[in-house]
Amino acid sequence: MSDKKRVAIGYENFKEIIDKNIYYVDKTMLIYDLIENHGMVNLIMRPRRFGKTLNFSMLKYFFDVTENDNAYIFDGLKISEYYDELSDYRNAYPVISLSMKGGKMNTYAEAVGNLCQSIRDEYNRFRFLLQGDTLSDEQKEYYKQILSYASNGSAIFNQSIKQLSIFLNAYYGRKAIILIDEYDVPLENSYFRGFYDEMVGFIRSLFESALKTNDALEFAVLTGCLRVSKESIFTGLNNLETNSILDEQYAEYFGFEEREVKELLHYFDLDEKFDIIKRWYDGYMFGEKEVYNPWSVINYTKKLTLNKKKLPELAWANSSSNNIIRKLVESADEDTKQKLELLMNSGSIETILNETITYGDLDSKQENMWNFLFFTGYLRAKSIREVNERPMYTLVIPNKEIWTCYEEIIMQYFEVYRKEVDRNAILNALLSRDTDGFAAQISSLLNKSISFYDRTESFYHGLIAGLIARSPYYRMESNRETGDGRCDIALYQEDRFDKAIIIEIKICDKNENLEAGCRRALKQIADKHYCAEAEQRGYRDIIKYGVAFKGKLCGAVCE
Repeated sequence: MSDKKRVAIGYENFKEIIDKNIYYVDKTMLIYDLIENHGMVNLIMRPRRFGKTLNFSMLKYFFDVTENDNAYIFDGLKISEYYDELSDYRNAYPVISLSMKGGKMNTYAEAVGNLCQSIRDEYNRFRFLLQGDTLSDEQKEYYKQILSYASNGSAIFNQSIKQLSIFLNAYYGRKAIILIDEYDVPLENSYFRGFYDEMVGFIRSLFESALKTNDALEFAVLTGCLRVSKESIFTGLNNLETNSILDEQYAEYFGFEEREVKELLHYFDLDEKFDIIKRWYDGYMFGEKEVYNPWSVINYTKKLTLNKKKLPELAWANSSSNNIIRKLVESADEDTKQKLELLMNSGSIETILNETITYGDLDSKQENMWNFLFFTGYLRAKSIREVNERPMYTLVIPNKEIWTCYEEIIMQYFEVYRKEVDRNAILNALLSRDTDGFAAQISSLLNKSISFYDRTESFYHGLIAGLIARSPYYRMESNRETGDGRCDIALYQEDRFDKAIIIEIKICDKNENLEAGCRRALKQIADKHYCAEAEQRGYRDIIKYGVAFKGKLCGAVCE
């Protein structure tokens, strides 16, 4: 069997990656930096699937006293050069490790049930504490209550994390390290499911005792996308040290640097794919570090190792619900639509970023949405300038993958409005030569949407064709060869003694008005004899339409 490492998707257990010879981008110096710089409670905020869970697994294997047999997995990695210096930390502490991902459920009861089960799993891992006399009879009884499924979601869990750290401190004689991964997953889920306030209360009760006044705590690390405050779980937590994507510290440990991407591609003989990976998956800035999306890079690299002709796809964008973008698009007012159009057309927007925003703030004002999109990875900061002694950030869409994600959601939103259009009214306007009525209906539809297609005739062509297709009273042909070229759309009523309609579509040039664009389209119908086939079929009433678009405005002229 070859010793060559393999690229694999979905592995989040650090030991498995090392033992199974999976290609690993070495982030072990996070351990050193954390030891050197940590506060009592450290919140690290990064977008989803940027390596937080894998790094947490790595931290657990390094610090956890129960993982001493697995200490070998760090051999040969960067942190191994500092073994002697870090000997007092290496597999020397009891570690409580909790993932909050299980809180993503349909109901509050289900979500809390899963979170309680994660706590029970940690209690089960240290079940040996029930033996011997380290714990009092009262403490053992509490321990057994936690292990009982009958106590799901009850107040007994309010102190459960703190109590476990106390028990471990008593047994090992060392304070506990607490690792909590994706703490805000249940908060985001509960916001969109309708039980946000209840979930805030439950998680606050868990964290306040464990993180605020806990003499058995060495230090804690939490990860999430957002720092939430005000009514949130961190109220009154004055020992919290936050690290967001705006900060320099830890910037290189979540996501791939360009050097690491090039090394990965070179290892798998895929150097020629660098440019396309950069275009699709680069574009993030953590502090001043340029960062690639690791989930997308690994997914695409895996596919390229099987087929070098494979095209890039929405790996990261399709791995989550994208509810933030959907909410933005569905609730967009005119100002927000204009800003989205700027972003989709390679433009930018400016805003002041608020790191202490809550999910509850999503509904208070539209401007808050840009904060969520930035901190969750759907926008990046291109530049910063000072306004009234406050930083004003210029935000852009980071890369092709995220742009395509916006495109798909906007098109789904647009499709809803298109289905509501009265298609018979559009056809009747065409047949009756009501150019103003036809143009007004199309313009109205476009004005409800978010445009990023102003320069593509194919969109407008598809829009009109889709609106007038599938009728039992006439036949539509699109891009069919006739005369000396291909006309955009031709409509033929079933009886040749009725009408035929020839439509040519144009986008106005920069200094061209709608009337001129329509006349240019009519001239092309005449010059290229687009009526030839209708005439050959015997149609006597042939209506020729020149249709032009300028942004969201439609114009029409007929002969």
